[in-house]
Parts: sequence; C-alpha cells; structure tokens
Amino acid sequence: MNNIVYYLIEGGRALELAKQHIQEVRRVREASITLSKEAGAERFMVSLTNGVLMGVDFGSRPRHPDFKVPNRRGVSYPKKGTEWSRRFREQKGHESTSYVISHAFNIPLSISFGASEPFKNWRSIGYPLAECGFLYPSEKGPFAMYVVDVPFHVSGIQKMGYKVAEPAASFVMEFDGARRIEKEEWDIVVAEHKLKAKKEKAK
Repeated sequence: MNNIVYYLIEGGRALELAKQHIQEVRRVREASITLSKEAGAERFMVSLTNGVLMGVDFGSRPRHPDFKVPNRRGVSYPKKGTEWSRRFREQKGHESTSYVISHAFNIPLSISFGASEPFKNWRSIGYPLAECGFLYPSEKGPFAMYVVDVPFHVSGIQKMGYKVAEPAASFVMEFDGARRIEKEEWDIVVAEHKLKAKKEKAK
C-alpha cells in the first residue's frame, strides 16, 4: 500500500515503545480472561481499540443472571445497574497502538490544507483509515512498526494545488531506533524467525 511505510525496530525509543505496549496488551488480555472465567463464560469478545472485555459467550453453560440474553452471534452483555455492569465499566484498557506510536513520534494523522491561510480544509490520514501499529511474531521479537506515509498524502494534496499546514507539510519519516524497510523484507524476517524456532524445537 502506498499510504503505509514499514520499519524494522532495532532499538532506541521504538523498541522501548513496542515492549511497553506489548506488556500493556498482555495485562489487559489477562484481565479479560480472568473476568470472563469469573462470569462462567466459554468465550469472550474484546475491544479492538483498547482490549477491554466487551461481551461474553456462555455457550452451553448457564447464563449468569447479571447478563442479557445473547444476541444472534451468541454474545451477552451485562445488564444495566448490575455488579457485572460496574466491573465492565471499571476496566482499564491499553491505549490504541495508533495513538501510542503517533503520539510518541508526533506523527500527524490529519492534514489541514487550503488555497491560503487560514486553512479551512481538513483530511484524516490515520486512524481508522491507515493506523500506525506494531508487528511481531512473538513477544520477544523481532519487532517492526508500520506508519501512515505522511509525505505521500501531503504530495497528493499539493498536486491538487493546495497548500498544506505544518506539521504535516515538512514531516520527516525518521524515527529513533527504527530503520525503513519494504514489506517484503519484514516477511522474510518473520519467515526466518519461524524457521529458526522450528529448528530449535526439533532438536
């Protein structure tokens, strides 16, 4: 995709961010598993944004009285005013990956533009159209991240004859600890990692 750029994470701020975020994702995941088990559910559904428990599927098990009748997908949600409604509401999720990366590196996820200042036009170039995110075959790495290609979008708007506001106008796609690569290079890194793991398992 022309609007996404890939980076191999080798150290620095990028590696620090990736490891911190993975720890947070694990924390929220474990909390969701614990909550669903306490409710007596067989399966559960979490938010794609922050990982918190959204609903549960009791399957063949008796439905907890604090939960509504399941919808057509088999998912039940807590009834309003119940103890389980409170517990769901008080969950602490992790920040969205797109926010973590864009905030840390000041990546503009929207562009202001127009014929002249003050610019009156606005365009989203990030979440949910093209999120920033981390990639990793295991929690121990290797790690990569993908980032919305800001200059690509800026160039497209400028070709239409508009001026673009800062910080997008002069944004440089360079990040501490990350080296730009092609998507195919990351695919090779992942394949090599899987092959190494398979050989070690076979020993």
